[in-house]
Amino acid sequence: MASQYRIERDRGTKESAQQFAVLRGKWPLAFPLKHQDIRPLAIGATGEIAAAMGWSLPYTLGVLHNWKMAPVYCQAVLCHDQRIALDGAPAEALDAEAKDLAAKRLAQLAARKTAKKVAKPAVCAPTPPPETPEQLRARVRAALLRRSA
Repeated sequence: MASQYRIERDRGTKESAQQFAVLRGKWPLAFPLKHQDIRPLAIGATGEIAAAMGWSLPYTLGVLHNWKMAPVYCQAVLCHDQRIALDGAPAEALDAEAKDLAAKRLAQLAARKTAKKVAKPAVCAPTPPPETPEQLRARVRAALLRRSA
């Protein structure tokens, strides 16, 4: 039987699309629409979101899971040296471990994409069996008869 923590986190992940729109409305600087505006969130942001929204911590982690695991967020972690608070104010500096985790996640996503390309067979139309000489002669005769008619 799954723990209550796991159930709440899975529910947050499942409902993340709807809840993320709410987060964007409440904190547009922390959850921007433009990819170039994305910055890594402050470490305590999850607890602040849970308290402000009245969500449990596991549910909040589920809602934020897809955001933090997305390639664009990982790129932001690698490109910037400072985290931001929910209001967009600078927070603590990014550590090397966070950058390392982001790089590993991007490598994992790239490997998965490559594996899909390799595993995906080329979709070709099935080739008909080769025609016998008699079938080819019959086709040529039929074409010549159509021309002369």
